[in-house]
Formats: sequence, C-alpha cells, structure tokens
Amino acid sequence: MPITLSLTGQADDGPERFSRAEARDWLGRAAVWFEQIGDTVLEAPVVRDADDKPVVLVSCHPAVPPAEIRLGASGRLRVSARTDAAGPGYHAHLCGLLKQFAAEFNVGWVADDADDPTGFFTDTNRPACERASDAWLGAECSRALAARPPAAIGLPPNHGFLHPGPVLTPLGPRSRAWLEAAASNPSSGRDVFAWWSPGTDAAFYRNRALCRLWCDFPWRPPLTEAEGEMTDGIANDLASAYKLDPAGDLPWREWLEVLDAIENDEEGHTVNPSDPELRERVAQRAFEFAAEGPPIGYRRGPVRTPVGSGWSIVVPGDFARELGDDRTWTGWNATRTVWFHAVGYTKPDGTRPTPEESVAVGRRSLPDGDAVAAVNLPGVRGEAVFGETTDEGERRVWRLSGVTAADGQLVVCHVYSETAADRDWAVETWHSLRHDG
Repeated sequence: MPITLSLTGQADDGPERFSRAEARDWLGRAAVWFEQIGDTVLEAPVVRDADDKPVVLVSCHPAVPPAEIRLGASGRLRVSARTDAAGPGYHAHLCGLLKQFAAEFNVGWVADDADDPTGFFTDTNRPACERASDAWLGAECSRALAARPPAAIGLPPNHGFLHPGPVLTPLGPRSRAWLEAAASNPSSGRDVFAWWSPGTDAAFYRNRALCRLWCDFPWRPPLTEAEGEMTDGIANDLASAYKLDPAGDLPWREWLEVLDAIENDEEGHTVNPSDPELRERVAQRAFEFAAEGPPIGYRRGPVRTPVGSGWSIVVPGDFARELGDDRTWTGWNATRTVWFHAVGYTKPDGTRPTPEESVAVGRRSLPDGDAVAAVNLPGVRGEAVFGETTDEGERRVWRLSGVTAADGQLVVCHVYSETAADRDWAVETWHSLRHDG
C-alpha cells in the first residue's frame, strides 16, 4: 500500500465563502510562499485539475508526485501527498513544511481528518516513520519478485524505461540479489530511498540530482524552458552536495555532461553562470573516475512513452515531449520529430468500426510515398508511406505518414527525419505504437 499523507484544514483568514477568483488568488499566494521558502521546493505552480479547479502542485523531489493543495468555497483546505518512494526524510520534511505553511496562512488542521499511515504528522515519531518505509519497501519487493523482469520499485507504472534492469529504481538499477534481500529484510534495501535522513545535507542534494539524472535528464542541451530549469537544478544540487561534502561520492562524469549541456545551450534555456574553476575540478574528478561503472541515465536509451488516448510509442530517450491543447503529442530532438494525434472514427450507422474498416478510411488521407510494411497485430492494423517533403521552414525532410487503428480508435502518426537513411528507424518507431486502452 502506498504511503499517502492526507490532511484537511480550515483557512481562517478569508471570506466566509470563497468565490472562484478568491480561491484562485489564495492558492496563488500559497504557491508563491512555497517557491520562496527555500531550495527544497523545486516548483509550486497553480494548475487546473481534471475538474477544471485550481490546485497547487508542490514539488520537492522527483522520486514522488507533487503534493496537491486544494481550497474549497467554504475555506476547507485539502492536502494529499504520496511520500513512499522518496523515503521517511521527505515525509518528515513535508510534515514540517505543511505545519509551517499552516502557521503562516492561519490554517487550522482538523485532527480527526488527518490520515498519515506513519503517524508522524501527529506524533513526530521518527522510528515509526522509518518502520513504515521499511514495511512499504518489503511489500514492494515481495510483489516485484513475482513480476517478470525488469521489475520496478518506486517508479510509476508507465515509466517506460527499457533498461534491462533487472530491478529499476529512481536511483538506478539494482540486482536480483538486492531484491531478494530487501524482500526478506527491508532495512538492507534502504539505499533505494533518495531521502532517508531528515534535513538537507549533502546526501539529500546528491540523491535528488541522481534521481533526475537517472529518470529525467535527456543527455543533451535543453530544447525547452522546462528542460533548461531542470538542467540548472541538477547542476545546482550537485554543486550544493560538493560544497557540503567536497570528499563525497558524486557522479563526476555525468556532472560534467550537465555542465557541457549548459555550456552548449545556444537557445538560452539555462541561466546558471559559468564557473571555470568548478568545471575544472569536476573535469579532473571525471577523468579520475572515468572507468568506474556504466553511465547513469535510463534516457540514454529508448523509452516507451504515453502519447494519449491509451496509446504509447517507443522513441529515443533524448526526445523532448509536449502535449498540445488539441491533444496532439509531439516528441523531438535536434534531427528527428514524431507527431501523434487521435482522430477517432464512427461509422455512419453509429456502430464502432473494426480496425480494418478504420484503416480503410484513414488510408485516403495518406500522402504520396512508398508503402512500408503494414501493421498486422492482434486487434491493431496500420498502413503508412515514406517519402520526401518540406517542413514549415521549407527545409527538405523525409516523412513517414501512417494511420493505425485499434477497436474504436483511429490515430495518425508522422515521423520526420533530416535524412532518408532514417527510413528503417521511422518504420520501427511507427511499428512500436501500442494501444492499451
């Protein structure tokens, strides 16, 4: 079972009943407070949830989803945060942070509504919090023992990493022997928790950077503002870890790659100033430890990523990814782009078409080109062509245009490349489309 902290409080500073605008403004002030409280908070944006209501997403660690804070019209505040994969240090820190927030914003917590599986929010019993983390880890490892490799501990179900494993975690792969030992004695597997000890010491900054290096960093200069912020954040965390413990064990080679990405950021997505002296020290350590182990990073290889409407596709791990307002998914790097959109199709009589019928309709929209190998999987059909075209900048590019159908689903997928030599890759990418809905 996950370790989820759920709290209810009452915002005493405010109107008797909040309008939508007043609730949004209150949450906006809360978001600013969290973002200014210190560098343990990565970001705290106000977004719209599935019900189109505002929610503050307080992100402190990449190993877990952000904490969610909502405010109702009556002034009732609801907080929900999953903490298990990060560890008891994060759980304890978040409890303290929320209490500090409540004091600042005059929020009274409803004791009877506090749901904390560890009990820490109420009694601050650190050993009990650690025992709860051990119990969660033991249960997860026991479950993973029965799963087909590679198993995953502490990663979301749709993580998409295709690394061979055999056990994937936010801090890198572990062995089968590690899994068996942690299942029988969870305390032996505590190295999987990125934030075990309370406070923000060198290990905290190192492990937060390692989580992002393993799971998020694309190993190239940033292509978006969000990637630039992440790259700066990794560099800052590693610098903080080094400052707090200069003799500590750090990922020197990967740190140098992060600094290279910042140095080669021609679009200006990063803002970290250059520090030649620090870079020289990192480069020296990277040279000294050059032969130690395989490089960090699940995204050095291909990943299976969700693209919407129950579909997923395998793309290079260095792809930037974006889901547009029209539900069009785009993934790209410097030389390749994949575009996906679900269009849907219903027969004139209102019945659901078969995959063969949907593809027959979609085929009419395909441009001229050389036909490629069709998709003929159980419940999935597809046809595509490959040929030369021009992009929006009038550059010559090569494009695979395909339509793929599953039961009641018709989707369009375009795969672009700067070279005709990528034809096989384009076909392989299109063939990797799967429908799990």
